[in-house]
Amino acid sequence: MTTTAKIMAEETRQMASQRVWATPAAVDAIVHLRNQVGNFSLRHVSGPEGTPEVRLVHHRTVAGPDDVCLGTVGGVLFLIDRKHDIALGEPDFHVDVTPTYLHDDETGVRAQFHLVSRAVPRRA
Repeated sequence: MTTTAKIMAEETRQMASQRVWATPAAVDAIVHLRNQVGNFSLRHVSGPEGTPEVRLVHHRTVAGPDDVCLGTVGGVLFLIDRKHDIALGEPDFHVDVTPTYLHDDETGVRAQFHLVSRAVPRRA
């Protein structure tokens, strides 16, 4: 197998194992956050629904030894602890944003959003 074929096979395998999707609004929020803070990863740490943890990337290895990468959203890795993933039934995850809240402070009106990741049972 040539190098190009190996790369294409790996990309196909990764796409087939993608278990996380994001709404366009969530992708926009993630890209905006990446532009502000640099590289980071998202990690689902709650029950079936909650706010994913944002972890800034300071090292080459983003995931811990017990983390599973479920795919990428908005150009960032989406991780979950292996035992937590099993306890939730190895679901897919959908990432969205809550409604935007506007805050008026000394610097003017600012928009604030919260990413939410939701476990969705996998299709057979």
